[in-house]
Amino acid sequence: MTPQEELAKLREQVRAVDERFYQLAAERLALARKIGAVKKAAHLPIKDYQTEKDVLERSRLKALEFGLPRSMGEDLAGLLIRYAVQAQDESHRQIDRAHSAPAQQVLIAGGQGRMGLWLSEFFASFGHHVTHYTPQQVATAGPLRYPLVHDLTAAAQHAGIIVLAAPITATPKLIDQLGDTNTKALVFDICSLKTPLIASIERAQAKGLAIGSVHPMFGPNVDVLAGSNIVLCDHGNAATLGRLRSLFSMTTANLHTVPLAKHDRLMGYVLGLSHLTNLVFAEALTRSGEGFSELNQVASTTFQSQLRLALPVVHENEHLYYEIQVENSFTPQLLHLLQTALQRYGAAISNRDEAAFCQLMTAARGYFSDAAAPPSAAAPIAVPRA
Repeated sequence: MTPQEELAKLREQVRAVDERFYQLAAERLALARKIGAVKKAAHLPIKDYQTEKDVLERSRLKALEFGLPRSMGEDLAGLLIRYAVQAQDESHRQIDRAHSAPAQQVLIAGGQGRMGLWLSEFFASFGHHVTHYTPQQVATAGPLRYPLVHDLTAAAQHAGIIVLAAPITATPKLIDQLGDTNTKALVFDICSLKTPLIASIERAQAKGLAIGSVHPMFGPNVDVLAGSNIVLCDHGNAATLGRLRSLFSMTTANLHTVPLAKHDRLMGYVLGLSHLTNLVFAEALTRSGEGFSELNQVASTTFQSQLRLALPVVHENEHLYYEIQVENSFTPQLLHLLQTALQRYGAAISNRDEAAFCQLMTAARGYFSDAAAPPSAAAPIAVPRA
């Protein structure tokens, strides 16, 4: 047998193994959907962290048992868990669609933005009729998926739900406009910050507008809501908060209620600090004089992990990220905390003070004592295209 013939025979055997592998994967996914249906009936969450931990550990052991790398077991387990959760999430949403409330008119201001489009598809998937509002005529490249209106007052009279997905600086004016429309719709914004809106919200509430605030803690590329968080801000109106919760209770996202006055302080850490940390990391590399491709070729697992966080950030909307920093009244305090932390580490390093350095790391370890173990690293990062 020639080498070419032997290779052809072996490759045929590989294809046969692949086919069995995909058959088993399909069987596993079918079982996951059945598990999802049982969870749904029992009002259990899709995400079961203890089960995921068990699956991951079992996969590691099986990989070693069959002479495979431990990391391969971890990667396969992660992939299987992800698609099982996605299958269960889709199953839940199909059931919820079948039992959802009657269709309503949903008006979205800023509906042509990325999150506006995500929300449009979200509400449309439950059978609601979605319309987009823009204050002026806009040029479009082709036919619009959702009707476009330019008169907010007229459109608000027919809407059951009004979503404000506009930039933070434009949203107070929209709230003030809606406060004068006498609309009976449930109104809510999805702004990353709420303090700039509070005065307008209070004026609108005084005029009888049913207004609330929601903050989806994910971007428009999310494909599975299970495990994602949606923040509902408490404006002091239990009825409005209840209506808001009912809009998203049919999803598999985690719903968390926070006082309106506390939202921006929390976001200072959750968004502001995480964004700044990654932007500063990227800025330092940009000014380092070293080429990214060369650094990536010799990347450590820590460097790879940091890149997975930084790359999506630097490819985000810079105007939105600017707003998140400058419109949050907590940002000056956050900058002070960040500068102090850098100074403390800098002093320990400059003074060759090992005890101080170790003390800082020990304190951080204590703060994160309840956090999950860090994920294993994967392959070197490819630069996403804008």
